Amino acid sequence: MDTSLEEIMLDKKSYIPYYVQIKHILLERIRNDEYPEQSLLPSETVLAAEFSVTRMTIRKALDELKREGMISTERGKGSRVTTEKIEQSLQRFYRFGKEIGDTGIPAQSRIIERSVCDPPAEVAHIFQDSGPFYFFIRVRYFKDAPLSLEHIYIPVSTAPGLIDEPIEVVSIAELLEKKYHLPIIKATEYLSPRIADTYEAEQLELQPATPVFQTERITRTKDGRVIEFRRSVIRGDMVKFSTELY
Repeated sequence: MDTSLEEIMLDKKSYIPYYVQIKHILLERIRNDEYPEQSLLPSETVLAAEFSVTRMTIRKALDELKREGMISTERGKGSRVTTEKIEQSLQRFYRFGKEIGDTGIPAQSRIIERSVCDPPAEVAHIFQDSGPFYFFIRVRYFKDAPLSLEHIYIPVSTAPGLIDEPIEVVSIAELLEKKYHLPIIKATEYLSPRIADTYEAEQLELQPATPVFQTERITRTKDGRVIEFRRSVIRGDMVKFSTELY
């Protein structure tokens, strides 16, 4: 007997909205490994046909799953199961390369820009220095998916020649400490949620107006000198922040 999933699983007489019912059905499939970690969900068109609803209804269900961190949306690919998240502690200095390395997965980066520039006024104010500065834009990856987009400013006088270093594969923090003998003692980091702009969404392979985290880090040496300012836009579906309360 051929009985559709819609007849078995979607109660169209219920007061519960269709998209909420579909969200729970898809969530159960994820939990039962019918859609394993990192697998692509069926397309909106396929799901709409399965449940006999509109694509808009399916999109609302997928948006709910994305807000709960169960899936991510990749431009041109669809929705992927991403329940496994990288944990970033708010109580210690976070280093992407080391943290990713601890998972057994090599850290990957792509450099979008490396240049020497005069800093924006807000950056010059942080450093109390008008430049020149090295400016890097870098995308960091986890399991071949873009995780964060970084804008980094470092005074040229702080690390002469840094622009020529292979920062695709080498940690900037380690270079500052080991090559330039600038031990990093303290960093102040600000965390805020916001919406990705068009450029950020494109680089992170997100749909426009997707929620993301933004962090701004001011890194200092032992004597309190600011040596780096970094603004990162981080995918909220791939990272979770943690702290301990006493």
